[in-house]
Amino acid sequence: MAGAPRLTSKRNMLAKRAVSAVVLLIVSFALVLIGGWVFTIGVALILAIASWEFCRMFIQGGYHPSVPLLIISNFLLAIAASFQEIELLLGLLAILSLLTITYHVLSFPKHVNTGAIDLAASLAGLTFIGLFGSYLVRLRFLPDGLYWLILVVVPAGISDIGAYFFGSLFGRRKLASALSPNKTIEGYLGGLLTSMITGYTAGAISGMYSASFSGSQGLLIGFIIGIFCPLGDLGKSVFKRQFNLKHTSNLIPGHGGVLDRVDTWLWAGVIGYYLVTVFYM
Repeated sequence: MAGAPRLTSKRNMLAKRAVSAVVLLIVSFALVLIGGWVFTIGVALILAIASWEFCRMFIQGGYHPSVPLLIISNFLLAIAASFQEIELLLGLLAILSLLTITYHVLSFPKHVNTGAIDLAASLAGLTFIGLFGSYLVRLRFLPDGLYWLILVVVPAGISDIGAYFFGSLFGRRKLASALSPNKTIEGYLGGLLTSMITGYTAGAISGMYSASFSGSQGLLIGFIIGIFCPLGDLGKSVFKRQFNLKHTSNLIPGHGGVLDRVDTWLWAGVIGYYLVTVFYM
């Protein structure tokens, strides 16, 4: 009987996590389907919130990243990505990096003991959130971008859910205990399996509307996404472990913060974009 409350609590958490995941998937899928500026602004706002959460981790650790500048910068990077001009995106990234360095040079006298890490955190946020996240927009604006984005982000999202459920039910062996104590090899393999199944299904359904897509194509993309995208979560965990945090925030019931949910999508956008443009175009 002593274990009953714990089991009930675990089931409640799983249920809350599942409901939040379904809502997130519906909203995300709607943005992907609509596309255009609605999708671009949606991604820009998501990156802005994730940027605030990123800065929040460092602030709780006693550091001083450039919060307003990072939020605005990553919002602008998403907007710039919609023009599909890599020179524009990289040029804006360079200018924003220079502005970020300038900000920390000017503020250094106030934060002599933390100035170097403050600057490094701000520049890391530009890359990890802004640059990586902009590839989701670039992917959507490709020819047949709707289908390509579905083939990339849906397996990534379902993989994350699959990894959690497989790990909760069957997890025994730790995957990266120093970074994420709850992640298991069984959960990772479960996430890979669900990513492949989802990729195959998405590819087969897309193939009904365009001859450019197939289930085998989706299976390959799902496999690669399932293999590499968990590194996005582990990369974010480096920051969380540094500051002894479980979540980046508590904005999403059962999941934590926005950054906790989109970390795999950030990696998926970059990996998916170059998979598509190098091998399928």
